[in-house]
Amino acid sequence: MKKIVTLACAALSSVAVATAQTESNPWAVGVYGGLTEYEGELASNMMGILKDNYSFYGHGGVSVSRFLNQRWDVSFFGSYGLLGAKKEEASAPKSNLPEMKLREVYGDLTAAFKFVTKDKALFHPYLFAGVGYRYLMEKDAEKYIGEEGGDVVIAAGLGCDLRLTERLSLSYMARYGYTLGDDKDTYDYGSFNDQQLMHSLGLKFAFGAPKDSDKDGVEDKLDQCPNTPLGVAVDANGCPLDEDKDGVPDYLDKCPGTPSEAKVDSTGCPIDSDGDGVPDYLDQCPDTPAEARGMVDEKGCPLDTDGDGVADYLDKCPGTPAGANGFVDANGCPTDKDGDGVYDFEDKCPETPGIKENKGCPEIKAEVKQLFKKALNGVQFETGKSKIKGKASFAILDDVVKVMNENPAYKLNIGGHTDNVGDPGKNMQLSKDRAAAVRAYLVEKGVDESRLAAAGYGDTVPVASNKTAKGRAENRRVAFEVEF
Repeated sequence: MKKIVTLACAALSSVAVATAQTESNPWAVGVYGGLTEYEGELASNMMGILKDNYSFYGHGGVSVSRFLNQRWDVSFFGSYGLLGAKKEEASAPKSNLPEMKLREVYGDLTAAFKFVTKDKALFHPYLFAGVGYRYLMEKDAEKYIGEEGGDVVIAAGLGCDLRLTERLSLSYMARYGYTLGDDKDTYDYGSFNDQQLMHSLGLKFAFGAPKDSDKDGVEDKLDQCPNTPLGVAVDANGCPLDEDKDGVPDYLDKCPGTPSEAKVDSTGCPIDSDGDGVPDYLDQCPDTPAEARGMVDEKGCPLDTDGDGVADYLDKCPGTPAGANGFVDANGCPTDKDGDGVYDFEDKCPETPGIKENKGCPEIKAEVKQLFKKALNGVQFETGKSKIKGKASFAILDDVVKVMNENPAYKLNIGGHTDNVGDPGKNMQLSKDRAAAVRAYLVEKGVDESRLAAAGYGDTVPVASNKTAKGRAENRRVAFEVEF
């Protein structure tokens, strides 16, 4: 039976993976009960079959173990029980040998080699060896033989723990002891000293605080960040928390809550390569010059407050009117190409020097104004028709041609007007035809047609009363208006 138990525990080691006593629970105490076999001059059937064994007595014991590393433990085992050999029956060999029964106090200190290094599993087999001491006391001097005294013991054996819970194991040990004495059974002869084999079965309870060098609440063997500063909050792996996942732990992060798309510096703050106050992940103008700092919008682009196309940090003329857009130089100042003191965005004649009173266009000479005034009613047409008549009319128009040739910047709007006599629709058409006739004459005389425009207004724009002949005569006119 004893062989079966011992061999079964050894066989189970092939599927073992861990034990309850680990680095997390470095201490273990055990309580045992078992049987002790004696081997000496009075009996020699240790490890024999049960019916032939004459040296099988009970004991109780305790153990204290300490985890050293994944391979080694150190343990103290102590027990109290009986040791001896039963008197053999008359028919058996050595029947003349007396019966021996002694009380034994036993203790040893051993080192155990563990076959398995992983933490969690069902079985944990191990071998152990060390040195111990036993002290024997007579149980009944009148009935049994045996001498009181102590011996040093060389101890070795096999153990196997069956893990029941995280801390509790069912433990079996077969402990062989070779004594350095050979006289406690009253006999001292033969080639071997007295020996004993203790079979112990019990419960082992593991306990103790896991090693946590950095005091972060995660034991060292599980701690993936073993040097975390004291007081820093950590995750299940013992690493400092990093809630915004930016790679900088919370206790060092000066910008918690950084979006995942942002690249950060060593302090956990979004990088701002151009130093404009807008982090790179939001900056649509990532290369803003240093002089533009403080003058950028929320997208990191230089401000252009007056909308003239020149950024504020370069604009020497801030506040340029909206109408000047497209008419400013590299400094953001309005241009004046013709140098007449009228900005181009207000200059009706930006290529020709003029005067402010005429919106940047050249001043129309008095004689030209007089000519156009004369032409108002001086150009005559056949009644109800658009045909120009009279030498005076042609003379006036020839003067107009001369003015246009002498002033190439001029553009001329020709407007035809009538009185209100007759059908308004016919009057409108008549005015258009007369203006067109004048334009055709000027083109014929060499004025570029692109400089001439003609329109008719009928009787819609009177300059005098149509109730009198004089007023109606004034309303029948051709108006010349210069533009540039």
